[in-house]
Amino acid sequence: MKHTLYLKTIFLLVLMTGTLLVSAQGQIADAAFVKIDPKLGKVVYHRVLQNQTLYGIARGYGITVDKIVNANPALKRDLNDVPAVLKIPISDGQIQYRLPFFKNKNEYLPVYYQVQKKDNVFRVSRVYFDMPTNLLSNRNRLQNDKLSIGQTLHIGWIKSDFDPLMVSDGQLKNDPVEKDSIINLDLAQRFREEYEGSSLIDKNEVAFWKANEKSKGYYIMHRYAPQQSIIEIKNPMYDVTVYAKVIGTIPEHLYPKEVDMVISKDVAEALGAVDPKFFVRSRYKPDRASASR
Repeated sequence: MKHTLYLKTIFLLVLMTGTLLVSAQGQIADAAFVKIDPKLGKVVYHRVLQNQTLYGIARGYGITVDKIVNANPALKRDLNDVPAVLKIPISDGQIQYRLPFFKNKNEYLPVYYQVQKKDNVFRVSRVYFDMPTNLLSNRNRLQNDKLSIGQTLHIGWIKSDFDPLMVSDGQLKNDPVEKDSIINLDLAQRFREEYEGSSLIDKNEVAFWKANEKSKGYYIMHRYAPQQSIIEIKNPMYDVTVYAKVIGTIPEHLYPKEVDMVISKDVAEALGAVDPKFFVRSRYKPDRASASR
């Protein structure tokens, strides 16, 4: 059965290694992760989708083609040889730290920053970004100035002027994921054998886990994925992919609404989780309810 997905956002995900992990064309996206580049300042990494041009990408971010070329040396040799991933420099002025109520939020992507070694609230808010310290603390419900490495902070929003994308047959594709970065290859093989050629949900989600969990195994509870199915979970921070079995649906009112999956301790440790809640990229077979969302 063919599914047509109308996607209204762009997937922007910055990894600590500078590597972007995304899957086949037509991903939906929820956020822009900003990295501080020593030469360019604030950057995001953009996955070039089919039929996208440098002009269209530049327009989408509100910058010039020259800025993209200067940030990506390969383009200086050949403008027609556009790499799969582009480094996009953004200015502080492009980030909206407060979004007025009359603004259309569909035209903006939330901007996040993942905490590095030696970061604190003041450094992130006043050195990296131009926002009041109390605004950063209140927005992220911080109890003090201490931050954890890998912690995700909501900074603000960035306007994205991209046309909606229409994608048919979001089929499973052999993504270039190194085997060394995959945990539990047996479930990985099952995932590919069972879902090859299938239309899959492919999105950013929030995972939750408990450090005192004692049970063993690669399993999760999920809001939308069918029970007994296999799900692919990626932590782009550490370039790690884990496959897990869905053993049930998240109980109503037991976890915050933003939590999409509750993962076992083994899954969390394999993903390199630091905080109880963190962002992941997941792919799974839709059930009827999630397919209609």
